[in-house]
Amino acid sequence: MNLNKVYLSLGSNLGDKIKNLQSAINLIDTSIGDVLSISNVYKTKSEGFIGGDFFNCCISVVTEFNPTHLIDKLLEIESLEGRVRSNSAKHESRVIDIDVLLYEDRIINETNLVIPHPRMHLRNFVLYPLSDIAKSKIHPILNDTTINLLNKLKSTEILKSDEVLLLPVLSKLQSFKNIVIEGNIGVGKTTLSKKLSNDLNKDLIIEGFMDNPFLEKYYNNPDRYALNVELTFLTDRCRQLSNFNNQMNFFSSGLIADYDIFKSLVFAGVSLNEIDFNLFRDIFYFMTKDLFKSNLVIYLLQSSDQLLKNISKRGRSFEKTISRNYLDKINSAYLKHIKNNSDLNVVYIDVSDLDFVESDEDYAKLLFRIKNNLAESFKELPY
Repeated sequence: MNLNKVYLSLGSNLGDKIKNLQSAINLIDTSIGDVLSISNVYKTKSEGFIGGDFFNCCISVVTEFNPTHLIDKLLEIESLEGRVRSNSAKHESRVIDIDVLLYEDRIINETNLVIPHPRMHLRNFVLYPLSDIAKSKIHPILNDTTINLLNKLKSTEILKSDEVLLLPVLSKLQSFKNIVIEGNIGVGKTTLSKKLSNDLNKDLIIEGFMDNPFLEKYYNNPDRYALNVELTFLTDRCRQLSNFNNQMNFFSSGLIADYDIFKSLVFAGVSLNEIDFNLFRDIFYFMTKDLFKSNLVIYLLQSSDQLLKNISKRGRSFEKTISRNYLDKINSAYLKHIKNNSDLNVVYIDVSDLDFVESDEDYAKLLFRIKNNLAESFKELPY
């Protein structure tokens, strides 16, 4: 499959303009290819006709469609979004307008298809957003970068909007109110939780594991301190989640957490003997019956060997005794618990080849994997 990178310009000056743009971007992602990046939104006056102000943006997409097929699909999306084209040659207001700016470095000059867009270098509402996502992209005819073309513009009257458009995968995740990131020790739960909390503008809950006074003692003497460490974790987690429930206001968009409360049962099942576990389980169900429930669990998968490298890299002294065998037991316990609890909405994401902690590119790849897994697991998931 041959994938091609294309740049598109989108505009709307009728109705809920941001909703129109987001909906079109989501449809492009669904029916044309992965949307890789989205610019800021810019507000401009209508040119050549009397109409409302436009909201404009640019996006980059990878697609297997050839230019002709791409144009046909974009026209379908415009129609689905409610655009009705007239036979008049005059400019007019529209719900959505989508133009192909660049298709790789192709130069096409046909009756119904001209690429690069013949007027893109003259339009501030194209060059400003395009510079956000492709300032170094070279125009294949003018042989100049986007940012240089922008700097040469005589007209620069444009207003950057505070409105934000989401990558489609983030738009999908936005529909889940409470999202939990789960996985084994050292897989990157906290890092991913922070990134998603920022991108989705959701409240963040991070486990305060460093506050557990028995944790280091447990790793040095697990038989002696297992029940202490698990009960302390359970108490702290319940207190944290209960406080969130009490503080959450009506306008909250939800939360991202780097643990689900069922984590307590998973770890207790590995670390406690049968008698202690039965006691712990009774306490667990009593303490957690009124806590919030996650709408989605994103479970990160990684090999125990790589987890050990991650654990060593972060350099926590009390984690030095963690063994591959212990990590294998934790992973098996997680998967067993999830399998036995069908009410959990879980997507599994293999991150063995990704360093999303340090690399923004790998973070983007992780988002696409989440998107693909969501599409498979929730066939009718709304945007």
